[in-house]
Formats: sequence, structure tokens, C-alpha cells
Amino acid sequence: MITQQDHLARILDLTAPLAVEEVPLAEALGHTLAANVMTTMDLPPWDAAAMDGYAISLEHFQPGTLPVTKTLPAGHTTPERIAPGEAAAIMTGAPVPAGADTIIPLEVFHEPSQSLPREITIDNIPKTDQHIRRRAEDTHAGALVAAAGTVLGPNHIGAIAATGTATVFTARQPSVAIISTGDELVAPGTPPDYGQIPDSNAPLVAATLTKLGAKPTQQLRIRDSQASLEHTIAQLEHTVDAIILTGGASVGAHDISNYVLSAWQHEDPTRAITFDTINIRPGKPQGFGLSPAGTPVWSLPGNPVAVLVSLHLFVAPGIAKMQRRSPEPHRLRVRTTKTLDTPKNMNYYMLATLNQGYATPLPSNSHLAVKMAQATGLLHVPAEVDGIEADQPVEYIAL
Repeated sequence: MITQQDHLARILDLTAPLAVEEVPLAEALGHTLAANVMTTMDLPPWDAAAMDGYAISLEHFQPGTLPVTKTLPAGHTTPERIAPGEAAAIMTGAPVPAGADTIIPLEVFHEPSQSLPREITIDNIPKTDQHIRRRAEDTHAGALVAAAGTVLGPNHIGAIAATGTATVFTARQPSVAIISTGDELVAPGTPPDYGQIPDSNAPLVAATLTKLGAKPTQQLRIRDSQASLEHTIAQLEHTVDAIILTGGASVGAHDISNYVLSAWQHEDPTRAITFDTINIRPGKPQGFGLSPAGTPVWSLPGNPVAVLVSLHLFVAPGIAKMQRRSPEPHRLRVRTTKTLDTPKNMNYYMLATLNQGYATPLPSNSHLAVKMAQATGLLHVPAEVDGIEADQPVEYIAL
């Protein structure tokens, strides 16, 4: 038996970052930045109106009636100036004219209308600097917008677009082939015969990969046939960036993944696919290494909760490294609502729900597929402790 840390260390040692490519911003959602995005301009690039209203100068200002000498809509492209004693009608987002010290909302003078008055009457002295967005209030030229390693979400896309950037440099998203092994598996939607079950692993792996920013290119089901598996993986290793198998990772007579992949030779034996027993539950049997073509291959157990745990502990960090971002999963410290009875020397992972900082463990036997739908995360009881009492801190990994 080897430790979880040693198995993960080997995965990270054998996976390599993929090439960097320039992609249109409109297609970059879910990609990982390979280079910092810096803004090339101040935002706002000039003082701008924060409300529809009237821009005035407070120089030598006295209450009274002012002529409205200009109308400045958003998108006005000519720099303007106003003198003391006059006003400019201005719309939200329009550049503030030189000489203006403040903006008075239009509602002070009249109801919203497309017909604007030729003059306005001000009965008191307004406060300076009202309803003006100052130049560079958001950010300044040369500032960091999003750092390398950032997984681009809608918020990042919007912020980068605001700087006028049309393309970004990202790590290429890894293409991954998924193979489910087992005579008992049928496609979801196919009525199973006696002794058969729907294949939940391939959809689970595919959905996880998509969430991680990878591209699941194929979902294949292979019967417990060594010849069939050998033929399939020999074809796949040259066409994808990684291969993930589920089922057959243990040492049973029909665990073909172990037998086939262990015999797959690599010119460097230290990089070949090996199978080990890892000090985790669920998910003890694990295989990993490089194919003869250098393609990373994960071989995971077959029970669905074990697959879920394996994806978060071992697949996600490798996929993250391929995309040039930190392989560390996001972990929280929460409190458990129940005592967790676990013996030492094994890392235990349990399905759990989280509510206001307290996690409640769920039944987590490795075959309980439907229980995954109730879970919001995984609780981790480390190998060096002998269980955790109720109301004590415990590590939580969000799903």
C-alpha cells in the first residue's frame, strides 16, 4: 500500500502542461489563462457621468437660472467644455465636459423626457463632484485584470472585454477519452437485463472533465475482453491528451484494466502504467502512468462513489497541471454534525451536505450512486487521526 500523497506526486510528475494558444475571448469561457491579462487603458478612460442630469461649473457659481448650451449623449466623441454660468445636459456614461465640477440629476428639474429644457433654475449651491465617475476609478493602464492560472468565468470574460481585449492566451484544453469496462454495463436509457446496470461512470467522468475545462471527446463501453481493450486503447493513445478508464483496476479474474495496462510497456519503466493500493476509502485500487506514446492514463475503480472521489483526488490535479494552473483542490474547514468513526492509517472520504458551516455525512458506501445527488461535497478524515468527534473541525471538499 502506498500513500495518497505518493500516488498524487507521481501523477503530477508525469503530467505535463499543454501548449499555449491564442483564442477569441468569446470562445474562452472555461479556459485557463496561460498569461496575465493587463489593461492598456484607464477605466473609465475619462471622467464620465454616473446619472442623466446637468453638468455645471461651480466656479463663481450663484443660484439662479442657467442656459442649457449643450446636449451630451453617451457615445459623444468630441471633447467639450462649459463655462461658468452655463449647463450641459448629459446622459449616463457620456464624457464630462471640461470645466464641469458636478452633475445634478435631471429629476431635480423635471420628469424624464426626450424633450429637454433650454434652461434650468438652481436654488442653492450644489455639492462638488456629485455623480461623476472619475477617470481610472475602476483601474488604470498597466494594471492586472486576470492572472495566469485563472479559470475564466463569465465575470472574467466581462472584465477582460471591458479593457478592449479581443483575444487571450490560454492553455489548450485537454482532450480526454473515457472508457467504462464491464460486461454488466449498458448505456443509460437502455433497459438493463438481469445482471446488468446502467453505466453511470462515463457520464460522471465526462461531466467532471467538462467542469474542469477539459474536453471529453469519446465515451466508450468495453466488455471484459482483453483483446477488445488492447485494441481500443492502442488506437486512442495517439488521438487524445489523456485516457481515463473506470472498472477493472483491482486484481480480480475479470479486472482487465489492470492486466492489460500493466502489460503495456513504456521505454522508461518508471513512467509505465502501474497499479497500486492507495490508503484511501473508497477508491483503494488505482492505476496511473504513461502509454507507450506518452499519453497519461488513469485507471480508476468501478464503483461510482469511488470514481467520484478518485476524480477529485487524482484526476483533477493532473488535468489542472495540463492546463497550467494550481493542482491544489479548494478545501474548507467546517464542523461535522456527527461523530466520524474511522480507523487510523486510511484517508476516509464521505459524501456530505453543508449548511452554515456544518457538514452532515451521508451513507458513502462506494456503490451508492444515487446518494451522490444529495451531496454538496466530500468530508476527509486524514489517515493520522482515529476518527473525529461531533462538532469538531473537519476538512471539506466542495463538489
